[in-house]
Amino acid sequence: MDLTQLNNEIFREKSCIDDLIKMISMHTQEGRYQQAARLGRDLQNSINHIQKLEQRKKFYITTENLAKKGILVKVVKRYEELVR
Repeated sequence: MDLTQLNNEIFREKSCIDDLIKMISMHTQEGRYQQAARLGRDLQNSINHIQKLEQRKKFYITTENLAKKGILVKVVKRYEELVR
């Protein structure tokens, strides 16, 4: 995913958050608390997702800045072995 795609995904997620906030308010005002609570969980998931996207964006920008300085870097997938 390049920087443009990350920015687009962040924009979409922020729009989704705005919509969820409006819907939660509407359901709360109309006494539909279970629906509001469900949307609240969806809101939290969206917030977590946008935080991950923002971290990815910072990482991407860092690698680009290093490349501009002539420092070659390579982004690889993270591998963790679970110890049991």
